[in-house]
Amino acid sequence: MEVDEWSLFLDLTAEDMKMASQVYPQHLEPGATLGVIATSTPIDVAGDALVEVGFDRLRGHGFELVEAANCRKRWGHTAGTIQERVDALHQFFVDPNIDGIISFWGGMQSHQLLEYLDFELVAANPKVLVGYSDLTALTNGITARTGLVTYSGPSVVTFAKPTQFEYSWRWFEEVLMNDGDELRFEASPVCSDNVWYERDDRAMLEREAPGWRCYRKGIAEGPIMGGNFGTLLLLAATPYWPSMEGRILFVEEDEVESPATIDRMFVQARQMGVFDDIAGLVVGRFPASVGFSDDDSLAMILDDALRGYEFPVMVDVDFGHTDPRMTFPLGVGCRMDAQALTLALVEPWIR
Repeated sequence: MEVDEWSLFLDLTAEDMKMASQVYPQHLEPGATLGVIATSTPIDVAGDALVEVGFDRLRGHGFELVEAANCRKRWGHTAGTIQERVDALHQFFVDPNIDGIISFWGGMQSHQLLEYLDFELVAANPKVLVGYSDLTALTNGITARTGLVTYSGPSVVTFAKPTQFEYSWRWFEEVLMNDGDELRFEASPVCSDNVWYERDDRAMLEREAPGWRCYRKGIAEGPIMGGNFGTLLLLAATPYWPSMEGRILFVEEDEVESPATIDRMFVQARQMGVFDDIAGLVVGRFPASVGFSDDDSLAMILDDALRGYEFPVMVDVDFGHTDPRMTFPLGVGCRMDAQALTLALVEPWIR
């Protein structure tokens, strides 16, 4: 990190740390062109056949696709060098023929790009940026530094999966292709959370969804921040950590985690003071492979990590590394009623 950037970070006042003025991207029109990015892992690790399935399904929804130049490059374990990945993202933001940007999938190194991003360039060319998992570092960092509303939602790999859920497409379309002043989310009646790609038949096993659940009742309203919990916590003590004051924090984790590692994340957030600041907490549905049980449950973790706090908490909400998943905007006001099990956007999320 450059010395002057650290100096800027250290000189920030509490007021400066609040989110930059809101910048809204243009909604996606039918026939829009999406730039596909790989900010961490090369896309061909998934196999060419799976890549093409994802591309074909997005084309079936009416989109044109442009693959970033670095997507199939290899530099160690990443999709090209840091500079190649940064250049690809910058190019898509400035290219007038690209209407929105979608990640192919995640990885572990997207946060490498943050100190090299031209945030002024990004803010001057607002576009939809959508994805989840490791992209959480970029979406939260960009929203915190520029005020640009970014989106946690499906990546290309979501559209490559064997089972396609209408729910995932419904909220992708509703949030990214339509504007409005208020939008109420609904729970999915079904879900799939098995590690389908490890099965010989590659089957996604559908089951009745547990439904959103109330861990602690209450009503709260504030801008949404968050996404993948471990990735978000990578931003701690950096200039890219978003203000959590009055926020509704959304967190989820993937299939390789365990109750022990998820416990560690919640405790870290507690000890950082995150829970002193937020207005509410929304926890996404965890994959079955995480291994929660009656003797080692999410409730036990929350009992310890949230002791002494009174903000409302909802769990098993439809986002994260299970299917289907909603699309939600970062930096936009949300109202949650944990007892009534309702979530709604209460201000514009796109223009």
